[in-house]
Amino acid sequence: MNTKIHNLSLGGVTGIIVGFLGIIFIYSINLILNQYLSASEGVSLLPISFFQLLLVAICVFYILFSYTLIVILNKKRKKREEKKWNLKAKQIRRIYLIHLIFGGIILYYIMVLGALKLIIPASLILYGIASILANKFTQGSTKILGILFIFNGILALIFPYYSFVLWGAAFGIYHICYGIIYYNSI
Repeated sequence: MNTKIHNLSLGGVTGIIVGFLGIIFIYSINLILNQYLSASEGVSLLPISFFQLLLVAICVFYILFSYTLIVILNKKRKKREEKKWNLKAKQIRRIYLIHLIFGGIILYYIMVLGALKLIIPASLILYGIASILANKFTQGSTKILGILFIFNGILALIFPYYSFVLWGAAFGIYHICYGIIYYNSI
């Protein structure tokens, strides 16, 4: 029995599906932002407060949908490896919950300061740190995933024009690769 497997695993099919959802999500947000900024589409007629609420609603929907999908797809894993599973899953949830709260506060503060170009790099770096911290409770390649996220965050700082591409690569392509590597190793 592998005690490092938990219910929030992005390994295997779950990681592949969440990776594709991440790419779709980031493409959609980028498309909406470009239409709003170009003032040539109907989206640009929305007041900024409504537009911000729309983006927040899309993000919350994506987070809830992804989390629910991960839990549903990994139910079978829980049944097969009952011992030590709950403890590891709780520790991983705590790490990512603290990351989500702490990261949300940091990102909100960055937004209040008006440094919007730092939001994507900061979110990538924070997620990378959380992945590295969760590594001891998961498969060993989570550390590599975290390092790649931090690397993308640094690249997004250096090349802000490519922030959305780097964000899509991290949350989409890296999770797909992580899922495929994990799927092939079991």
